[in-house]
Amino acid sequence: MGTPYFTGPFAPMCELFVSQKRAVGFLYDTQAKRLRQFDNFCKAYDLQNYEITEELASTYCARRPNESDNSRRDRVYIMRTFAEFLVTQGYPSYVLQPPKRVEAHTPYIFTKDEVRRLFEGVDALEPTNYTTSHLMLPLLFRILYGCGLRIFEAVSLKKQDVNIETGIIHVNRGKNDRERIVPISDSLLDKCRGFLLGVHSDTPDDMPMFFTKGQTAFSKGAINRHFRNCLWDIGIPYQGKDIGPRVHDMRHTFICHNIQRWAEAGIPIHSKLAILSKYVGHASVNATQWYLRLTAEVYPHIRETCERELGGIYANIPGFMWEGDDDA
Repeated sequence: MGTPYFTGPFAPMCELFVSQKRAVGFLYDTQAKRLRQFDNFCKAYDLQNYEITEELASTYCARRPNESDNSRRDRVYIMRTFAEFLVTQGYPSYVLQPPKRVEAHTPYIFTKDEVRRLFEGVDALEPTNYTTSHLMLPLLFRILYGCGLRIFEAVSLKKQDVNIETGIIHVNRGKNDRERIVPISDSLLDKCRGFLLGVHSDTPDDMPMFFTKGQTAFSKGAINRHFRNCLWDIGIPYQGKDIGPRVHDMRHTFICHNIQRWAEAGIPIHSKLAILSKYVGHASVNATQWYLRLTAEVYPHIRETCERELGGIYANIPGFMWEGDDDA
């Protein structure tokens, strides 16, 4: 038997908690790593009967040097969920309230002309001896916009995840380790087919779909830098991380453009939201409903349609927020 994954005072309960999560369909790998950090942290404490005390919870959840708000929130969320689990198992524990979510970035919704100019810009990139960006970015940016993928989902794709026979992209590990199948349009399928036959003609199936000169997967940071450069080239200035535009706004644009298209075509929006929610990998349709307000603000001519279809469900929700920067 190998070395146990959990070795702290909560090890048996951690194992049970993770096994239950996986039994209902979650991969729960990233969360298990965070839970192991908590279990290891607790080795310095004299704990009794699998109880998370208020002192322990407060100490663990204190802000760490150079820690972002989102990273701290993720730590607190895992510990809080585990504490709730302990309570259900008969071990009284202190359930700390999570820190408030940071004020969310307001997405930049690209116009269709701006999307067209962006594609034209990356299509015109010149080859260099130092990077494969001229080969990778034209398809990568089209997948971000055409499928609404998160950037980490796109750069994590393997060659074998893009099936040009069936016309689907297989997202193995999306947000919260969720797996999903993403059908792609005929025009995007043609681009994928040409890319695979040209760039990937002799690469193994487990090769990163979008790779560097060193044949490793592109990093999110590299894609962000390329994206900002492309924006400047087409006359859309990048105004900083709090304003953007950011590469993740391509996903927001995909969702809003779909809602806009349905509203203008007279298609009942509420009948499509559940499908759109599954397609983009939201945890629930409630997360997708937040986009109705943004779409109506960007395209005022469809506001009345949105309100009529959904009875103003989004209009009076204070402090609406997006999936957040960690969604990227």
